[in-house]
Amino acid sequence: METQSMEGIVIRAFTCNDRQLVTDFFDQMGGETRAFFNRNDGNRTTAMGYFDATAQNTSFFLAEQCGRMIGYVFLWDMDTSIPWFGIAVHDEYKGKKLGRKLMDFAINVAKENNKGGILLTAHVANMRAHALYEHSGFCYLGRHTSGESLYLLRF
Repeated sequence: METQSMEGIVIRAFTCNDRQLVTDFFDQMGGETRAFFNRNDGNRTTAMGYFDATAQNTSFFLAEQCGRMIGYVFLWDMDTSIPWFGIAVHDEYKGKKLGRKLMDFAINVAKENNKGGILLTAHVANMRAHALYEHSGFCYLGRHTSGESLYLLRF
């Protein structure tokens, strides 16, 4: 699955040639993004697992514009009826509705794969993410064991 937007943004699955794009994307993350999304390089490690085939049951996608990765979205535990969802937007593209596009893309992938919904966690201080998820119909379920806020969107 691939989408093309009017702004020349393509959302597509990772390919084996994307290692440097993914590396550059994680390298550009500022302190807030690292704190909210990539603590201890956990999400980078998961993304890089695509390239060495250590990531199982996970679908990886990127948003690309002019040869640059500007967004990242993934669904993991794809062997379950309700997979987990993760999303990150390039620091320079925050506030430009790219997160919404990535989220809609992931929702469509999950629906096309006959999933019953998607789960996600968000850092308790990430107000931008909480607003996006709640506005998009996700239900707040409480705190996850990680201490983050847990959300569910059922289809």
